[in-house]
Amino acid sequence: MKGTLEKTIFRFILVLAVTYQFYQVINGLLSSASTILLNTGIALFIAFIYFLTFRVKNIRYLAFSFHLAVLLIMIYFWKESGGLAGTVPLVVFIYSTWIILTLRGWLQVLMLSICLLVFVCLTEFSWAVGIRVADPGKIPPLQLAIDYFVITIILAAFLIFLKNKFLSHRKHIEHRHQQLQNLAGILLKQTDTLRHSQEEIRSINENLELIIEQRIRRIEERNLQLEEYAFINAHIVRGPLCRIMGLTTLIQQEQNDSALSAVQEKAKHVDAIIRRINEITR
Repeated sequence: MKGTLEKTIFRFILVLAVTYQFYQVINGLLSSASTILLNTGIALFIAFIYFLTFRVKNIRYLAFSFHLAVLLIMIYFWKESGGLAGTVPLVVFIYSTWIILTLRGWLQVLMLSICLLVFVCLTEFSWAVGIRVADPGKIPPLQLAIDYFVITIILAAFLIFLKNKFLSHRKHIEHRHQQLQNLAGILLKQTDTLRHSQEEIRSINENLELIIEQRIRRIEERNLQLEEYAFINAHIVRGPLCRIMGLTTLIQQEQNDSALSAVQEKAKHVDAIIRRINEITR
């Protein structure tokens, strides 16, 4: 978001700079100035940088290089347009704010330091650089007033642009904030639903444990009953049957009776059934 905003501001600055340079070209045509070709070249150079921003994703180094080039141009016009007596110092200070808005980090600090160093050299060490601090005779008062008026219009346009951008971003942030609030409400409702579901599952688990305990208790009681039944079946029921089978065997050895053989067969059949029941109930 921040990089996109810096690129947008940089492009708008380039549009304003091209506009200002074309104003200088027209002004030079009207006044027959010697800087017409220079201003035209500067305008074309700025236009080229503007179209180049659409091909470059990160404009930090492009903006830094552009600021260096513009600084050299400002030094030339400082010399040719009256120094402190002209409009270049105002442009320099306005341009410093543009540097702050289009650069960040060490590039911003470096560029501002270079601008400050150049300004100090032009004002405090003019004898060393060979450029006069102020030369009012190089710019007519009427032209100076017109330049200030044009620069004021450009500055006002830039401030209006920043205000609109600020309002647009604030509206976007308010919209996102509203979306986040709605999302928070949805998440809160989902959390309540999930909590109710967890309580229901916990209740079901508790009832399930109770049901399992009851089933286990019933199975244990049934097992005890089966063990008791197996004991009764193996000892109380089968004991007399075994004695009957033994008696029938002894009697049959003494006398062969078909009825007694039938009784013995039935007894063996009952004994087999009892054995089978014992095997099942173990």
